[in-house]
Amino acid sequence: MKGTLFLILGTPESKRRATLAQAVDPNDTTSHFLLPAELGLNDLNGGHWRWEKKQFIWEKISNDDIEEWFLFLSNEIDLAEQFEALLSLTQENEDLKIGRILTFINSELLKTDSNDLRNWIDACAHFSDVMLFSHRENDNAGMISNLIERFKNKYYPMETHIIGNKKSPPLNRILTPIPLRVSHIFDPKELLEPEDSAENDPYLASQPNGKRIIPIPLPFK
Repeated sequence: MKGTLFLILGTPESKRRATLAQAVDPNDTTSHFLLPAELGLNDLNGGHWRWEKKQFIWEKISNDDIEEWFLFLSNEIDLAEQFEALLSLTQENEDLKIGRILTFINSELLKTDSNDLRNWIDACAHFSDVMLFSHRENDNAGMISNLIERFKNKYYPMETHIIGNKKSPPLNRILTPIPLRVSHIFDPKELLEPEDSAENDPYLASQPNGKRIIPIPLPFK
């Protein structure tokens, strides 16, 4: 496995498949989508992955021309475990590089004022280079602005974009493989400070009893 691996997180009905479909020519065989079982392919060029022994597994792909992969993470599996599996995947495939990590938010869900949703979004923001908001309406616009402002006040370098109904987001810019994430777990190990290692990442670190120091909820399961 080689090329660039984009990681896609998202709430239900967040337009992540429809948006990213615009970034790929349907006849282009150099791009491949990998989705969890709960998401349909919706005519995307790709297949499904399954979760076995805390690792991503998919059928062997014979196409050697694939240069970019879009791996959609599952909302039914612990997010920290999926990121640990991704670390293993990149370590086993030296020619595979992490591109950008994107989180898509259905803005209608912000109106629920759910603690689990808020904590899940915070975790996603920690790992993400870009956060995109779909379904912006007058009654949730202020909530989007407040959330974006909160991350700005925390000095997160993450980009934020609104997915409009008429104008597509700047996908070329969004998918530019320049990291803007807070987490450094995918950086070369020789460049990492000890506090930036995966073992010390606040969302991956564990207590002596094995439980996560900051557990990430599963608000959509």
